[in-house]
Amino acid sequence: MLVNIMQKSLLPALLFLSAAWFVVGCGKDNPQPDNSDVWVVTKFIDLKPSTDAQVYDDDTHRFSGYTFEFQSGDLLIVRRPDGSLKEGKWRLHSNDTQLSIGMENPPALLDEITGTWNVEAYTPTSIQLVNPNAPTPGSVVDFSKQAVRIEFTKQ
Repeated sequence: MLVNIMQKSLLPALLFLSAAWFVVGCGKDNPQPDNSDVWVVTKFIDLKPSTDAQVYDDDTHRFSGYTFEFQSGDLLIVRRPDGSLKEGKWRLHSNDTQLSIGMENPPALLDEITGTWNVEAYTPTSIQLVNPNAPTPGSVVDFSKQAVRIEFTKQ
């Protein structure tokens, strides 16, 4: 009988703890999946508009406030400084020597990173990409829509 009384007095406490755990767990507002990695641009090199010579320009600051999530299933999620999201696709191919980034109707800045890149380095914390069509001295290449080099670092 003593066991029966203890079971009855513990039942409401266990129900309360279960309900509290459920409410706390459902109250999380975390739009980012637990298994995704967040990356930022730590180097962005493009060409300065010039008719005389090709001059490289470090425009990394243009990506301030942007984050990139290279998720499984080749999904790329870009969080922009204004809080909006832009989705795209990414894929490593050619024995991990090339990485492609694609988006439908990318805004101007993101348009500069879409395309296929040569992978210079790919580690758990760094992705370094170079444009396979990078100009050589004296060549004329239109980089108005794609940069020369971009590097991502995992946060």
